[in-house]
Amino acid sequence: MSETELQEGQFEVDGTIYELRFNFQKIKTIELSSGKAVSAELVKNDGVLSLQLMELLFSFGLVESKGLKVVPQKKAREMFESFIEANGGMTVNNLIVEKFQEDCGFLLR
Repeated sequence: MSETELQEGQFEVDGTIYELRFNFQKIKTIELSSGKAVSAELVKNDGVLSLQLMELLFSFGLVESKGLKVVPQKKAREMFESFIEANGGMTVNNLIVEKFQEDCGFLLR
């Protein structure tokens, strides 16, 4: 771990600190790509996302914490598989869902 302390929702990969960030436009893009409403999927499946939807949310939402630089989708998708293998599917699911609720909770009200 680097000298910088990780905040809640942040994680470090190869010395770079990342986090997920969602906004209205990103969610619209994800829903267009998947053909599914993220909020509906969360409600329907009691907060458990499909692997495909997790990958989309992860790859569209991933940013470097320093400067909030968006991670290119190709790199984010490559990171997703190893990240989920290292941390477990439900851990990654919960990380994504918690951040979605924090950033876009208005979609669940």
